[in-house]
Amino acid sequence: MKLFKYTVIAVSLSLASCGKSFLEVEPIGQLGKEQLFSDLNGMRDALVGSYNLTSRFFQSQYGIYGDLRGDDVQRITNGTQNYMLTDYNYTFDEEDGTGGTLAIWSTGYEAINNVNNVINSAETVRKSLNGRSDDFNSYMGQSHVLRGLLFFALANVYAQHYTYTTDGSHPGIPIPTVTPLPSERVPRASMKDTYAQIIADLEQGITFLENSTAKTKIYASADAARSLLSRIFLYMGRYEDVIKNSSAVLTNGKYKLVNAEDYKNMFISDSQFSDFNSIKSEVIWQLNLNIRSSNFMSSFYSDRVAFLAYPSDNFLNLLGTDDIRKSMFELQSSPERYMSLKYGKYSTTTDLNWPVNFKVIRSAELYLNRAEAYFHTQQYNLAIEDLKTIRARALGKNTADIVVEYSTPNELLELIKLERRKELAFEGQRIYDIMRYKESLDRGTGCNSANCLVKYPNDLFILPIPKSELDANKSITPNPTVNK
Repeated sequence: MKLFKYTVIAVSLSLASCGKSFLEVEPIGQLGKEQLFSDLNGMRDALVGSYNLTSRFFQSQYGIYGDLRGDDVQRITNGTQNYMLTDYNYTFDEEDGTGGTLAIWSTGYEAINNVNNVINSAETVRKSLNGRSDDFNSYMGQSHVLRGLLFFALANVYAQHYTYTTDGSHPGIPIPTVTPLPSERVPRASMKDTYAQIIADLEQGITFLENSTAKTKIYASADAARSLLSRIFLYMGRYEDVIKNSSAVLTNGKYKLVNAEDYKNMFISDSQFSDFNSIKSEVIWQLNLNIRSSNFMSSFYSDRVAFLAYPSDNFLNLLGTDDIRKSMFELQSSPERYMSLKYGKYSTTTDLNWPVNFKVIRSAELYLNRAEAYFHTQQYNLAIEDLKTIRARALGKNTADIVVEYSTPNELLELIKLERRKELAFEGQRIYDIMRYKESLDRGTGCNSANCLVKYPNDLFILPIPKSELDANKSITPNPTVNK
C-alpha cells in the first residue's frame, strides 16, 4: 500500500492505493482537487503543505544519506538499531524499508506530486486574482524552485552523476510535471533531460520571483534559485554559468559570511526556531520544521543521547585546533565519540525548542563553487581569493593574512576540494562530490562499514529503484547490479 498526502494548513487529505506507482495519484477525496485549487488561498495553503513535505524529505533519509555514504562519517553499528545501515554498508536491497531505497523515492515523489498540483492550478487560479498578481507570482515561483530542488535530489540518489557519460545519455529519473493518472506509466528520462527540467524549473522560479522579496529565509527566492543553479552547473561542468550565478548572488551583499565567533550560532541558535528573521546573513535558504522525529537527521547526527553516526578520526584530523569548524563537533561520553552539532542544539535548550532545520544553501558554498569554476577556467588568482575568503573566516583571520601555497595547478584544485570538504561536512553533499570528481570512495583506517573502499566507476554508487515501483510501473528501467 502506498500513501500520498496533500497537506494544507487546515486539512490533510490522505490517499492509499494498492499496486500503484509512487508517481501516480488518484483524485483527491471528498473536498476535491477542483475546490482545493480553485482560488489563490487554496493555492497558498497547498504550497504550505508542499513546504512541509519538502522539509521532512530533506530532514530525514535524504538529508542523512549524502554524508553517511561518504568518507567523513562512521556509523554506530553495535546494538539493535539498523536504521540506514544498508546505505552505510553499500549493501543493496530493493525492498529496504529501514534505509533510503524506498523512503527517499516515495517521500520525494510525494512532495513533487503536491507541488505539481500547485503549479497546475495556475490557469484556474489566474481567473480570480482580484489584484493579487504579486502573490500569484510568488506562489508559482516558489513552487517551481521546490520542484527543481526535489528533482535534483532524487537524481543524486537514483542516477549516476551528470558527467558519468559524456553526453548525459544515461538514465536519470522520471520527471512528471503533471501528476500521472493511474493508467499512465512514466519512464525514466535521460540524465540530460532530467537536468534540463531542473534548470527550467529554477529559471522559471527566477522569472516569477525576480521582482519580489521572500518574507523570510524559510521561503524560496530568486537568489536561492540562482544559488542552486551554481551548484547544478558545477555538477555539469558548465563553469562559466557557475561563475555567473554565484557572482550574481554574492555581489548583491545580502549574504555576508558570519564571523567565526557566530559560526556555531548559525546552525544551532534556538531563536531561528520561531523568529525566522534571526536566521543568519550567510544562509540563503533553509527549511524549517517544528517537530523533531527519531528518524530525522537532527536525531541521527546530533542527539546527545541517541546519535547514530559520528565524524571519523580521518575527517577530524583535517581540522586544525584553530579552525572554528572543529567547534561543530562535541565530545560525548556515552558512547565516547564526537558528535556533529550541525543539526543540534545547545545543551540548555529544551527539546521543544530544538531548531530543526536544513540549510539548503549558504553563501560559503557559493565561494567554493566559484573557486572551483575559476580554477577550471584557468583564473587561478580569482580561485585563490575565494579560497582565502572561506579559510580566513574558519581561522578568524583577515584574508590578507592567509597564504595559499601550491606548486602545480592540480595541487590548487586539491586545496579547493579539501576546503569544500571541511566547510560542507554533514550538510548532505559529500558523496555527490566524490561521484562528480570521479573518485573512489576510500573510508581509510578505522572504517567499520562492510564496504570501506568502493572503486569508481561503480554501480553501487546509486540506490536501487524500489521493487514496488518496478512491479507497478513496467516502463521504469532498473539500476544495474543493485536491482536484482
